Amino acid sequence: MADFTTSFYLDWKAISIAVAALSVVASSMLIMVSRLFGLRNLEQVAKTEFVFAVSTVLIVMMVAGIIQLAEPLLGGPTNSLASVLYGASLGLPPSVQLNIVPQPETLIDWMKLYMETSANCVDGFMKVLYALSIPIDAMASLYMEIFMSEQATGFGVKWISERIMNTTNALTFYMYMYYMIAHILDFVKYYSGFFFSIGVALRAFPPTRGAGGYLMAISFGLYFIFPLAYVVIATLSLPHVQSNLVEVEDLSGSPGYHGTGYICATPVVPDTTQFACGGADISARAVEYTDFLHAHENLLTDVLTTQVDSLGRHLVSSICIFPLVAFTVMFTFVLNTTSLFGGNIPEIGRGLVKLI
Repeated sequence: MADFTTSFYLDWKAISIAVAALSVVASSMLIMVSRLFGLRNLEQVAKTEFVFAVSTVLIVMMVAGIIQLAEPLLGGPTNSLASVLYGASLGLPPSVQLNIVPQPETLIDWMKLYMETSANCVDGFMKVLYALSIPIDAMASLYMEIFMSEQATGFGVKWISERIMNTTNALTFYMYMYYMIAHILDFVKYYSGFFFSIGVALRAFPPTRGAGGYLMAISFGLYFIFPLAYVVIATLSLPHVQSNLVEVEDLSGSPGYHGTGYICATPVVPDTTQFACGGADISARAVEYTDFLHAHENLLTDVLTTQVDSLGRHLVSSICIFPLVAFTVMFTFVLNTTSLFGGNIPEIGRGLVKLI
């Protein structure tokens, strides 16, 4: 069952429906009191509040139905729209079964999986860059600080060192963005129902009705619309920005596994154990640094050209661009459905003024 409906405080539906039912009962009692004492104005206000209370119950039931019935079909672990789209983003036909552990159960889990596919490749890529930087940074320091010239010796490696440093900084930034978005999504996954029930409670009172409707709309939008928009956008766009480091792996022959998964085809980390001891021995290490660089020339060329560009394009698309576009779609949904949930953004300020 979706985490939206099984939050830490047991059941957001019970709280929401209870608050809506209490507002219906209070409005009904207010109508009876106004008719008993012949207060026409009070009766009109009570009828308006009764309509809002009944609509709150209907809205809660509608949202609960969408989350419980539609989300398993859209974001379930198997035979769901998200599972088919994720396979399509990796170039797999719909008939191929995906083996994902742990299995995604919500649309937010699938959104995190889209970002995780490229983010997991960063770790192996950084290990390769670190291994290559050991002799390259040493050579750059050796020839610039001792010989005071690269041209005189013919070993122009400072630009390679700078390229590795720039790549490391860029990948670190993307990982910070990934972890920040992942933690925000975890918060939304477990607390969106809580804030939705708070919005229902605020909607029951006229001064805070606008804020309550807006909170209900943004809670539903962050939990349901935001990841759904991301999954659709990423599926349509990833084939054009897919990294060649992400490859599909057949797990049919593995014990206990069926179907396919994905692997990160990062280069093999060069062996740098020869530089572990005697690093300060200039006469011995200067030649070894040069030999190491020539021995791994093809690896260095591939890493700093095609692979950096491919992985960076994939990361910036899946972690930066796609969430921004999905966030824009989500806010468009919130702005257009706030009135449906009974809230109006200008009404929020007026309600607070009335409350004060």
